[in-house]
Amino acid sequence: MEQEYFYYQIRKEKEFEDICLRCGNCCGIQDDPCVHLVEQPEGKYLCDIYASRQQGKQKTHSGNLIKCVFIREILYKDWPGNWNCAYKKKQ
Repeated sequence: MEQEYFYYQIRKEKEFEDICLRCGNCCGIQDDPCVHLVEQPEGKYLCDIYASRQQGKQKTHSGNLIKCVFIREILYKDWPGNWNCAYKKKQ
């Protein structure tokens, strides 16, 4: 039973991650992006420390500090470009 639940969680996490359009808006692409936000050749964005990221302060390209948070913590808030967020559209 524990193993089934473990694989269920893995599937659900993948489903959740697959929703993301990789627009970069939640990481400041419309304003002052995080230094870890990297543009991909197809015009999408990825965090270069996503798998090991820590919530908390991160630097932006201009040297400002922003708070890195999980999307679920800001889903019900507004940020520049949030109209394009697939998670917000799904609500």
